[in-house]
Amino acid sequence: MPIKKDKILSTSINKKTSTLMDDFNSSIDVDRRLIQEDISVTRAHVDALFKLGVITKSDLAKINKGLSSIQKDFNQKKIKFTKQNEDIHMNIEFFLHKKIGDTALKLHTGRSRNDQVATDTRLWVMKSSLNLQNEIKKLMKYILKQASTHKYTIIPGFTHLQVAQPILLAHHLLAYMEMLNRDLNCFDFSYKGSDENVLGSAALAGSNYSIDTNLLNKKLNFTKSKENSMDGVSDRDFCMYFLNACAMTAIHLSKLSAELVLWSSNSFGMFKVDAEYSTGSSIMPQKRNPDSLELIRAKANIIRTKNMEFSNIISGLPLTYFKDFQEDKKIIFEAYDELLICLRVMTDVMKKSEFEKKQGLQICNQYFATATDLADYLVIKKNIPFRNSYKIIAQIVNFAQKNKKNLSDISLKEFQHFEKSINKDIYAYIDVEKSLYRKKTKMSTNPKLVSKQIDKYSNLLK
Repeated sequence: MPIKKDKILSTSINKKTSTLMDDFNSSIDVDRRLIQEDISVTRAHVDALFKLGVITKSDLAKINKGLSSIQKDFNQKKIKFTKQNEDIHMNIEFFLHKKIGDTALKLHTGRSRNDQVATDTRLWVMKSSLNLQNEIKKLMKYILKQASTHKYTIIPGFTHLQVAQPILLAHHLLAYMEMLNRDLNCFDFSYKGSDENVLGSAALAGSNYSIDTNLLNKKLNFTKSKENSMDGVSDRDFCMYFLNACAMTAIHLSKLSAELVLWSSNSFGMFKVDAEYSTGSSIMPQKRNPDSLELIRAKANIIRTKNMEFSNIISGLPLTYFKDFQEDKKIIFEAYDELLICLRVMTDVMKKSEFEKKQGLQICNQYFATATDLADYLVIKKNIPFRNSYKIIAQIVNFAQKNKKNLSDISLKEFQHFEKSINKDIYAYIDVEKSLYRKKTKMSTNPKLVSKQIDKYSNLLK
């Protein structure tokens, strides 16, 4: 029976579906972006069919030429996908039939859309994991550049958004290098979790043809095939790994955005968002808003929810394939698109914006950032138990607040009013810069140790 010209998949079981059902059932508007993966998978499959003798050398050449023509048409935006053909797989088969005739009807021998779509999606996740890793590395490059520029810029470290202790801005930025480095590892896991070829699983039970899975793996750059055909067509854990990696990166971008928004405010004055990434108010001419960072913060939360959306689709499904899986690609595509633009915007913000060099030190002095150092002074120099020294310094800070003084403004006589053993060497412990050099543990904000960390990440990114 000749194939219908408007629909490649047509059976006696269901000769006609309603237009509404065609629209509802179709995924082509979403999965069309898998065209490159689907063509690659199809090329590998026909190579395997040729090796089996199912198709001739002439068939192979025809099919590959037709697939190249489809790819070219797509690149030139000459392709018109149809919802009647449901998805990217059937659309490609339909286009191929139009180009090369009935030879295209041999294409689907020994495979199912079930193993086909799973393989396409795995290839896409592997490619996208690498793409996002590259974007993360670009962001890391400019964070590291800012850290190198601000090796000796002092800012307050915060707990509960209250000034806590003095740190180097470079040390603060290097914390994000640690986070983003973990994100690279998460995408490594996502890549490795996707690196299992599903072809050969067919619908669920395996193929009736002795398809060379090693050949398929070599052609598609998989390191191994699935061990179980039922798991092959139903496994979407690799998508969850990908979404988890996206969510973790988004969380870290959200944290960085939130801090930079705060630091750019008039109250902090520690960061100036480049004009290209800030916008004006519709009514207040003096304002510049950090909209780029606020949007990253919002989008990061949207990305984070994709994990839950996806798990809601796959949770509770029996084995093996269900139409529910059609909704999975939209979620991973959206997560990827949102994260990609967030990474690119944050990279440009870090590249072009400026941190204020003096404001942080002023805040440290204004809000008694070296109070902990003074408590340690009483422990180290005067042999006073820490809990007692803590109370003494708390009294001194209260005194300074009431009298609107910085710690350095307090006279030795005033210090001795709270503890007689205090002498002039206390002023060395008030000094913010010296506080940094007193830190001894290898993960601390000591400038010498921070320099080593900058060198470590410079070598890593190279």
